[in-house]
Amino acid sequence: MSRPTICITKMTPQTELSHLLYGMEEEEIPGELKENQQSDLIAAAYEQALKSPLEVGIAVNEKQAVLHFKSLPEKEPLFVVDNNEESMMTLGKNAARLVKGIPFKLDV
Repeated sequence: MSRPTICITKMTPQTELSHLLYGMEEEEIPGELKENQQSDLIAAAYEQALKSPLEVGIAVNEKQAVLHFKSLPEKEPLFVVDNNEESMMTLGKNAARLVKGIPFKLDV
């Protein structure tokens, strides 16, 4: 049985995830790196949401990150942010907050 995690995929190998993971860790929700079969960032995030026991998925490339939720339409992710340290930290927190059902941090 899978442990409950937010599924994350890196679209490019050199993509840095540490700030994203720190944000999730601050909210005490684990993330897990998974492979993906998509070339589109939004489709990849949705694929991860479908895989995640927590129904939350994230896809990241060198420029952007996408947070998706299983219950949303595939082409309508919850957040699309620039890939920088501050935005990635907040995105990680918001992914965890989505799982916990508490209000989002709005400084994305």
